Amino acid sequence: MPGARKLARTAARSALFVLALISPPAFAPAVQASGSGGVLVVGDSLEVLTIPYLQRYLPGVTLTTNAVGGYNSYQIYDLFRESYDPSQSVIVFDAGTNDNPAYPEILAGNLSKVAAQIGDRCMVVPTIHGFTVNGIGNEGKNSVVRSFAASRLGTQVPDWAGAVATHPELMQADDLHPIPAGADFRARLIAQGVEGCLAYSHAPAAQPTLESAPELAPVDKFARREAAVARSIASALGAAVALRIASHQPLLTTALAMVSRYA
Repeated sequence: MPGARKLARTAARSALFVLALISPPAFAPAVQASGSGGVLVVGDSLEVLTIPYLQRYLPGVTLTTNAVGGYNSYQIYDLFRESYDPSQSVIVFDAGTNDNPAYPEILAGNLSKVAAQIGDRCMVVPTIHGFTVNGIGNEGKNSVVRSFAASRLGTQVPDWAGAVATHPELMQADDLHPIPAGADFRARLIAQGVEGCLAYSHAPAAQPTLESAPELAPVDKFARREAAVARSIASALGAAVALRIASHQPLLTTALAMVSRYA
């Protein structure tokens, strides 16, 4: 009978569902660890000036720093490779100021190389205030920074370029390096980015919201009977499976036997 076949299919689906709930997975997927809370900071002369102020804004955070004045993003990527350790949870990649602004793709490539090596670890990438060269400013490099952040969940972007535009008094006469008050301000910006990364890294995974099912229109007598029988099958199957678990008997055999009674 068509009704019997439909009930059999319902019972089979119930059997597979119960077995899926109680059967262990065949394997657990590998998960990239997020480190143990350490922070790596690499950069150029701007970071050399910033680092002395940074620890005061990150009390209790383990900082590893490696910065050399005049370095471009290729060289800062090398500093990253020298200093990176899997225990680090956050990477501050403070680079690009000494890159030729005509070639923002250089910074893009080095950011991508770092991201490829650190798994799901969070990055802090400040915007860039640098020299204009042959009429070309830093718009291209800052566009790279923002595009990178948009493509990589959790990336923090302290807006150093915006801070300089708003507070030019924080800069030395060369309009490239900050005075001590500017370095302190810059450290606060970067520390806020690190804190944002640490908060992101340790945030619990969002739990799905369960919504109640919409009410169904009244069904006819036969449909109600089918639904009742299907519930009876599922209930009996659940009880039988529980008994087989207790007695260590094969589960699939139990499920198929229950289905055959209603087929």
